[in-house]
Amino acid sequence: MPRQSSKSSTSLQGRNLLSREQGPSSGGHQRGHQGTQHPHRLLLGYPAPYGVGMSSLGFLTLHREVSGRPGWGVERVFLPDAPGSEGAPIRLRAWESQDPVGSFTALGVSVAHELELGSLIRLLEGLGLPPRRTDREEGEPVVVLGGPLTMVNPRLLAPFADLVVVGEGDEAIHSLCDAIEEGHVTREHGPDRLTPSEGFWWPHLGSPPPEPARADASRLPAFSERWSPDAELSNMVLVEVARGCRHACSFCCSSRLAQGPCRLLPADRILAAVPEAAPRVGLVGTAVSDHPELAQILTSLVGSGRGVGVSSVRADRLDEPLIELLQKGGLRTLTLGVDGASERLRREVHKGITAEDLLRAADLAAAAGLRRLKLYQLVGLPGETDEDLEEFARLAAELSGRAPLTITLTPFVPKPHTPLCDAEQLPLREVQRRLRRLSARLGAFARVRPDSARWASIEAILSRGDELTAEAVLEAELSGGRFSDYRRALSPFSPRRGAV
Repeated sequence: MPRQSSKSSTSLQGRNLLSREQGPSSGGHQRGHQGTQHPHRLLLGYPAPYGVGMSSLGFLTLHREVSGRPGWGVERVFLPDAPGSEGAPIRLRAWESQDPVGSFTALGVSVAHELELGSLIRLLEGLGLPPRRTDREEGEPVVVLGGPLTMVNPRLLAPFADLVVVGEGDEAIHSLCDAIEEGHVTREHGPDRLTPSEGFWWPHLGSPPPEPARADASRLPAFSERWSPDAELSNMVLVEVARGCRHACSFCCSSRLAQGPCRLLPADRILAAVPEAAPRVGLVGTAVSDHPELAQILTSLVGSGRGVGVSSVRADRLDEPLIELLQKGGLRTLTLGVDGASERLRREVHKGITAEDLLRAADLAAAAGLRRLKLYQLVGLPGETDEDLEEFARLAAELSGRAPLTITLTPFVPKPHTPLCDAEQLPLREVQRRLRRLSARLGAFARVRPDSARWASIEAILSRGDELTAEAVLEAELSGGRFSDYRRALSPFSPRRGAV
């Protein structure tokens, strides 16, 4: 996304935000201030502002896991909230101690998707590290990259990482810490200790990425133990309900991300992970409503006086008792994925949601007193026609008569490891035309939020790119990070002339 920059460091902002966090004293900034007393120190970076990072379950889980290890100090660093003057450098240090990155044994950064590569580059630059691995000097911290992007296309991280953790990091983080404690890991040393069988990939060796690692069930669920009023999910701890998804929609990477069949976590383990003082609990999963014990979990949490949120529900899984529990837990907006403009398209991509399901969900939401219905809709799926878009507009109009609507329109992007991986993305101008047409049609009765067709065209190139494509991202960022810079740098990799 567009490049941002900020004057000076974010030390004052960091201190103010950290002072408002809550959670156990064994984690977070209380321990971080004594980081220099620990023999091993990890700096966890998030390539987005504080509010986003503190709403990331993976980031918060790694922070908790390392904080609990004897002899380890873990601190955090985020990108600034707002851009500064054009061209002004970002100067970043650890938020807790204000120490520079060179004071740490390793820097770990989780990258969620292709368009975060630019933010990763800005984070490295802000810390004073050359983004390209081959430009860094001996003695600098080991740069370890991981996150959801490694499940889809880890090669995009190769130019920037000393070490890539491919797959689930729940166990890998401990293997990495063990190896560092034993003195087996430097920027160019460690392949014998951290092997591909565990999901570790050393790009400098020239070998292909390994298959993604899969965490043992004993490590699940992932959960956080700190909360902040300044997080996007305000004053909320996050607990994993399930890993993966059993629906396997043709456009979605969830089956790849799950690394096997969907793993549903037992209710007692989910509830045991919730800190006693947590005011709100977010239940996280690709399809939370598929959990057979969801009503039991919600009953316990709501009965304890906590607020409750869910990351995703399916329209065909809703019933009156479930929606009433969610309403009692503070839910005010029901969010549903439509993901296909017509019944035909939803069947073809195996979404399994019908217009009847959506209308019934809207009735349940209205009866429970929810204020709004929020829909996510893909635009530009293979085979989509204007007639399909018109069918969705008619359905949305009917839904708006039952509950106020907000509709997010997202251009379809083919992803590796999905049945639609080889599908062509529509030309940019055609995607823009469809977004304009549908936005105008829906705007008469709904709030419409179309995502950027231009950046979706960039994402489509990156999703099937490699190390050379990632080098082009660096070129684009060094040129300013604007869409025009990306278009120029990535033009040799475009599958179709005029795609960007």
